[in-house]
Amino acid sequence: MIFKLSRFTAIFKKEFMHILRDPFTIMFSMLLPLIVVIILGNSVEFNLNAISTVVVDHDKTSSSKKLIESFRSSDYFKVYNKDSPEKAFDEIVKEKAKVELFIPPGFGRAVNCGKSPRVQILLDGADNSSVAAIMNYINTLSITAIPKIIGHEIKSAPPYEIKERFLFNPELNSKWFAIPGLAAVIIAIVAILLTTLTICREWEQGSMELLMSSPVKSSELMLGKISPYAILSFLGFFIVYLGARLLFGVPMVGSNVILFSATLLFILNYLGIGLFISVTTKSQQIAIQKALTIGLMPTSMLSGFIFPIEYMPVVLKYLTVIFPARWYVEIARNAFLQGSSFSDLFLNFSILFVQLILIVALSILKFKRNLE
Repeated sequence: MIFKLSRFTAIFKKEFMHILRDPFTIMFSMLLPLIVVIILGNSVEFNLNAISTVVVDHDKTSSSKKLIESFRSSDYFKVYNKDSPEKAFDEIVKEKAKVELFIPPGFGRAVNCGKSPRVQILLDGADNSSVAAIMNYINTLSITAIPKIIGHEIKSAPPYEIKERFLFNPELNSKWFAIPGLAAVIIAIVAILLTTLTICREWEQGSMELLMSSPVKSSELMLGKISPYAILSFLGFFIVYLGARLLFGVPMVGSNVILFSATLLFILNYLGIGLFISVTTKSQQIAIQKALTIGLMPTSMLSGFIFPIEYMPVVLKYLTVIFPARWYVEIARNAFLQGSSFSDLFLNFSILFVQLILIVALSILKFKRNLE
């Protein structure tokens, strides 16, 4: 039996009419994300270590090497070198480095003459939850590095001056960083809960028998049920997007096409997860428990929304790969604050697409067209 659009459309209309008769579902999917984002639009700061730091040393004197060694000997910074500011800047743009240390020519000579040469620090300001901690580390390290550079203790001002510039989020606005990640977590929870109860409701109300006796295929039934909730979840995200832009002034540096395309893939992934739960569980109560267990904790803790993934233990880093939120949060923050191209985010899109195919296919295969 081949896939027929007419049967898919019939299931789609049935589910869509159910949504229209249920005001709670509409309010839950469209207003709850906005309310939660408004209330919880704050970020949290954490202690950091092994901060990826790229160094450009155009002085190459003993003084500059001592300064670099001060960074390298610290547990807070993981230092590596580049031979030009352009290459170092590209490391930050690609999110391979959080900090760039640029030592200009004449640094050592100025130190030996008792002058105060400038050293430039560039920080990735898009993730402002870590910027303050990094700056505290740098300020403390710069003070302790002075005696090593000049060879004796001093009581006067430092012999060099550090000038920092924050990239991507120059105002260090916590809301700009927090809201894209928070929106992803809320939309994921809403999407997974919306579809978790669909098949379970059919079993508990006894209407599954009618669907089982019809010629509708599993794929037509699954896709017909998931599609209305995809539209509803996307409308909920669009409301959150408007709230982020108008209420919080979150900038949109990147492409809306990239953001909305990634959002659609992300929503479909979590609708698919909810669908898989619903086809394996006939009780709505148990389905909700599974949805919250699978959707809430991993999505919030392992997506990079709260804890930066690069500072997680190795085991957890690998574990984050299996959750769609981990890839979508990167795209959302990048679209809002950095503006990378589609080619730069190709890996994220590819993984989201593969995960979507796998979870929907698994749901269709798992669905049983009998009353076991």
